[in-house]
Amino acid sequence: MRVAAWLWNKGIVSTFLTGLFVVLPLAITVAILAWVGNIAKDIAGPGSPLGSALETVGLQFVTNEAVASIVGWILAILAIWLLGVATMATARYRLEGAFHWAVNSIPIVKNVYGPVSQVVGMLKQQDKSEIKGMSVVYCTFGEAFGSGFLAFLTSQDTYRFHGEDCHIVYIPTSPVPMSGGIVFVPVKSVHHVDMSVDSLMQIYFSLGVMASSVVPKAYHVDTPKT
Repeated sequence: MRVAAWLWNKGIVSTFLTGLFVVLPLAITVAILAWVGNIAKDIAGPGSPLGSALETVGLQFVTNEAVASIVGWILAILAIWLLGVATMATARYRLEGAFHWAVNSIPIVKNVYGPVSQVVGMLKQQDKSEIKGMSVVYCTFGEAFGSGFLAFLTSQDTYRFHGEDCHIVYIPTSPVPMSGGIVFVPVKSVHHVDMSVDSLMQIYFSLGVMASSVVPKAYHVDTPKT
């Protein structure tokens, strides 16, 4: 105990904590990127179906497996880039429409492709009107003095289940807000919040760290100083 008190009184601990809080945001960022990288590796890594397919393509040009994987990725990226060039040309909407029509003609695939393409379209820079059309809400659950969460109200549409009028809200997750869930919340438990969509995304991206700077001052409560 004496050693701990001496370290504290000499400012050694406080100095260490100061340095820790300086490097902590970087450490969290690296951890998030590593987590996302692991997911990407599982989806498109050497042992994944996609990675194996790209390696097979690369083996048509080289014999080394490691180099073949790189070649396969280069060809895939080049193909996507060329598709982007063609899409941005004069016939952009015709080409994009034809592609969507062709995929939606496949019986099983269209059931998955349709909703996914709609979400991707919402995330594109030029099509953010639908996301901007969402509003931030605070939803309560449980009895009085229960908990609550911030979410996106997807529309003003109301649905009735088990005699209860409900709104659909989308609850993001941290640190990847796009992997959240849909919840039907009673209308009486949905409260509008004067906050932008981007601000709420920042809160979830930062694991709540950015809340103090992005939540409007009207919702702040002064903490008594001790």
